[in-house]
Amino acid sequence: MLTKRIIPCLDVKDGRVVKGIKFQNLDDVASPVDLAEYYTKAGADELVFYDITASSEGRKLFTDILRETASRVFIPLTVGGGISTLEDFDRVLKCGADKVSVNSGAIRHPEIIGKAVKLYGDQCVVYLRFIGIK
Repeated sequence: MLTKRIIPCLDVKDGRVVKGIKFQNLDDVASPVDLAEYYTKAGADELVFYDITASSEGRKLFTDILRETASRVFIPLTVGGGISTLEDFDRVLKCGADKVSVNSGAIRHPEIIGKAVKLYGDQCVVYLRFIGIK
C-alpha cells in the first residue's frame, strides 16, 4: 500500500522564501525559518530547502538561516543550492541537514555523487536529474 507523504519545498532567494513560475516573477512569501516551523507543526513528513540562486550566482549556500531552521525543525531536512564539493556536503550536514541535494554541481562534477555516497552514505545524497524538460 502506498503512503502519501507531505514534503514542502521552500525555494529561498536572498534569505526569503519565494514563489514564482520557472523561477521568474518571484514573489516574497515568508521567512524560511518561520515557514519551516509552520510546516513542521502542521504535520509535514519532511522538508526540502533550496537556495535557488546559489549556483547561478557562484556562491555557497547560506548557513546562518540553515542552522536556525535546523534547530527548530524536527523532521528530515533536505538542503540544496550551491553544492559542488565534498566540503559543501560537510558544511551543510554540520549545519543540521539530514540530506544534501546536488544538481548543478553534479552536472559539472559527476564524480561528486559517488564520493559523497562513500563518505556520507546513500541515504543523505539526493540527485535529481531532469530529462526532456525545456
